[in-house]
Amino acid sequence: MHEMTLIYGIAETVEKAEKANGIDHIDAVVIQVGEISGVVPEFLENYYPMFAETLEPLKGSELIIEMIPAVGRCNDCDTIFDIVKHEGKCPDCGSWHKEVLSGRDFLIKEIRVREE
Repeated sequence: MHEMTLIYGIAETVEKAEKANGIDHIDAVVIQVGEISGVVPEFLENYYPMFAETLEPLKGSELIIEMIPAVGRCNDCDTIFDIVKHEGKCPDCGSWHKEVLSGRDFLIKEIRVREE
């Protein structure tokens, strides 16, 4: 399960941000997960609380997940469409040839800190 490795990566990034900005404690980490990124959000949700208690940079923090839809552009007719909803096939011309515009993403959108 590479989700655990991703959580370690989040902790490393948070730790660097804390040191660079003189932050003592974070309240939440907001991540964006693409619909076709291969990351299973439920696994992140299940494992994060355990890591948030054991990894110092994440102690006591919350994980907020925002899903990024998988959107594609048909290479044959230029239609923009929801890849998952249409199972990868252009709904207008039936082509399987597409450019993925979004949905492969995995990134930390923001680190929320308590206002003093």
